[in-house]
Amino acid sequence: MSSSGHVPVLVVGGGPVGLFTALFLGRLGVRATVVEKHRGTTIYPRATGLALRTRELLREAEIDEAVLAAGSAAALSGGKLTVDTLAGTDLANAPRVWPRAGDEAEQTAAFSPVEKITGVCPQDQMEPVLLDAARAAGATVLFRTEAVDVEVTDDGVSATVVDLESGQRRRVSADYLVAADGAASPVRDRLGIGTTGPGPLGGAMLSALFRADLRDVVSGHEFVVCEIRNPESPGLLVSVNNTDRWVFNISYRPDRGERAEDFPPERCVALIRAAIGRAGQAVELLALMPWVPSAFVADRMRQGRAFLAGDAAHVMPPLGAYGLNTGMADAHNLAWKLALALRGQAGPGLLDSYEAERLPVARFTVDQALLCMRNPKLHWDMATAGPERERLGMADPVVVSVGYQYASAAVPGPHRELPSLADPEADLDGHPGSRAPHLWVDRAGKPISLLDVFGRGFVLLTGSDGEPWRAAATVAGDRLGVPVTAYRVAPDGDLVDQAARWPRRYGVAPDGAVLVRPDGFVAWRVGRPPADPADALTAALRQLLDRSEET
Repeated sequence: MSSSGHVPVLVVGGGPVGLFTALFLGRLGVRATVVEKHRGTTIYPRATGLALRTRELLREAEIDEAVLAAGSAAALSGGKLTVDTLAGTDLANAPRVWPRAGDEAEQTAAFSPVEKITGVCPQDQMEPVLLDAARAAGATVLFRTEAVDVEVTDDGVSATVVDLESGQRRRVSADYLVAADGAASPVRDRLGIGTTGPGPLGGAMLSALFRADLRDVVSGHEFVVCEIRNPESPGLLVSVNNTDRWVFNISYRPDRGERAEDFPPERCVALIRAAIGRAGQAVELLALMPWVPSAFVADRMRQGRAFLAGDAAHVMPPLGAYGLNTGMADAHNLAWKLALALRGQAGPGLLDSYEAERLPVARFTVDQALLCMRNPKLHWDMATAGPERERLGMADPVVVSVGYQYASAAVPGPHRELPSLADPEADLDGHPGSRAPHLWVDRAGKPISLLDVFGRGFVLLTGSDGEPWRAAATVAGDRLGVPVTAYRVAPDGDLVDQAARWPRRYGVAPDGAVLVRPDGFVAWRVGRPPADPADALTAALRQLLDRSEET
């Protein structure tokens, strides 16, 4: 067995979360190596919905437009239909519900630069965009390559990596490992990390990906999902592009002796035709994928120098489209912390904060996905179900996506409970632990969101009377060897706030300051300057970075 040397970060799993991890590491100067056992990116649409926070992260990575373009054929999707058969129903008058009523762009304008609450891009179309972006950022992505053994020590990680085409085995060492290898995560098992949760949630499913030209039926009546209630072929028909690519989810019961093998291609095609309502419909079956709806959360998301992300750390039922989006946020949270640790700019406590922050979010999100699964009507009909949703503790999907908050040592400011399950704007008020508020400002004659200045390092925002904080940022950054970029947000500032809204949006006086982490989350907020701003800012950064006074 040969040795292939050392890499800074080894990512196991080349799906969206693994590629996203490598992409954001690359943007911070860390060249990750990704190993993926499959031949290439997935052929299955799988996850299609892009939540608000994921859209913001794609925007930060400058690939939002490319991802939406890749999924543009699905962009007309809207709502949930219920029919007996697709072609045998007047779709114009079929029962249809939308999760949210009204103009989404208007609803998001107060708290995000992203125009719509959700975007659409099937996973098979998104992964190639992420792959290209990760490689352009410096990542090495190796397909048909599997990590078959992982050993974690105090000094690093080593893995036996097998080229599945040639059978060649080699040993790879890394400073850190990120396991993004799916719900069955072999790495999680090798690390001995257990899971907690209900596990399998009843019957099994067989997803049949197929091609059938249904434009004459669906045009003008596009949908996200169509519930087929035909007794001959009940199931869920999911749109991929609302023209000729679809997924039909067929339920079967292993507890009654049914197996995936009992559904050969010819039977699946017959069930699809029955669901469509056309016995002679041309159907090309592209792939079959059995799966079992499940819900669990890993007991830990870190073991020494190894970290779990995405489905390796949390699995949830698909309604709500929370799974992929939660994994993308894992990757974003972890990347900047690994980059600082690799540069020797942070102590081990910063890496501890990954689990301290993301594990509670994973548990919360799995609980919300289970509430959606158990109350599908309340999920699909948010416009009229407010009181009942509130009674059950169902959060607005935007709160699940972007309104959560962190409480860890990497948030030096005071922690608080989540302000609201229903109002995202109330959760994004500038308090420590929350995603920094969006605000349109002018920078060098160009309108940008305040979110656009985050992502590369620490940012200190000050107001019209916050000039002393500029010197404080320079001093604190020099003391710790970690640059802090200060911006004065004011009518005459570096970031021109025409309406002087910044103090109100961020909850500080004009001479106050807000420290924002590289992931865009507020770490520390000071309403008015203390006697020595530089000392106060240095102390906050020391806590965040887990740096001792001697460092």
